[in-house]
Amino acid sequence: MDHTTITWADLARLKKAAKAAKSTLPGLSHAQRLDTLASANHRVRNYHEMLKRYEAGIDACLVKDGVLHTCMLCGLQFDSSEPDDWKQHAQRHELYEEAGFYLGYLPSQYAERERIKKLGYKLMQAEGEHQHRDGALAVLLAHFDRSLDAAILDNRWRQHAYFEEYVQCALADAPFIPSGVKRLLVQEFGERAGVIPKGQSYWPPDLVRQTADRAASLKRLQALRSMATA
Repeated sequence: MDHTTITWADLARLKKAAKAAKSTLPGLSHAQRLDTLASANHRVRNYHEMLKRYEAGIDACLVKDGVLHTCMLCGLQFDSSEPDDWKQHAQRHELYEEAGFYLGYLPSQYAERERIKKLGYKLMQAEGEHQHRDGALAVLLAHFDRSLDAAILDNRWRQHAYFEEYVQCALADAPFIPSGVKRLLVQEFGERAGVIPKGQSYWPPDLVRQTADRAASLKRLQALRSMATA
């Protein structure tokens, strides 16, 4: 039997297709259309089996230590003996799956962000202009991931800036970056003042990103992640 993992995106596409099939399968109820399309497209008996396959994929993301479970995708630690904790995790996990599908990227969790930030400060104290640049960008990456993480949890990730735009705005108030390095980064990224409030690093919740070039930001993020984990 095919045990391919079912993702949030698979379920979302199926629900959309079942709704659209109301005219092409008029004799079937919505639940029956779900069963028919799930069986035809995902090699399962029905929609219920597809949901079970999806839940198995979520379970595979959990690191289990007794009743304490930690999700490798969304970062939540929860008590597996508490039904409300399971519900909270299911809701949070779905948010992360949806955001990751559309963004092509998910932010690192707290411990990894702190490690990247520590590395960044270390590089800014090393010798060499290139090291200083990489260090500053590593710290900005940690700030970006923290900001995006908060936006996902608030279900406002669609408005959050991509990395390139975030850096432009963050550079306007970045006292941790030496002036010489900041000048180089401003030449590379540009600078936009008055977007992120002074003394903060979170993308404003009521502001929609202006830059639409997701590909450039993804390329930059992948390079920085590789540098930070080398």
